[in-house]
Amino acid sequence: MTRNILTEKDLDVQERKVFGRIIDMWSMGSEEDPYSQSTRSEVIKYSKKDELTEEQILKVLENLEEKKLIHTDESDGTAYIKYNVEAVQIVKELQKTAYVHSRTEFVPHH
Repeated sequence: MTRNILTEKDLDVQERKVFGRIIDMWSMGSEEDPYSQSTRSEVIKYSKKDELTEEQILKVLENLEEKKLIHTDESDGTAYIKYNVEAVQIVKELQKTAYVHSRTEFVPHH
């Protein structure tokens, strides 16, 4: 069975905007804790800069999880958005676009 690799073109504009913001947050994480900045609340707050509503952002996060690009882990009452290996191609592509604002490239830690 061959796996269908998703590319940037498989995401709509809202998904690209939110995923770009998530990649920004991943790139700000430390080597010891790469997901320290990518809390659900911070993703929502940061994504609102793209003139998206909280409802739109939550729907996009749900869509990205359904596409197996991200997953959410709860720790000490905080939800962290984490990377899935299925996102490798989209992450590479989005880092070359205006959707990702961080100058520090995100390199998956696994």
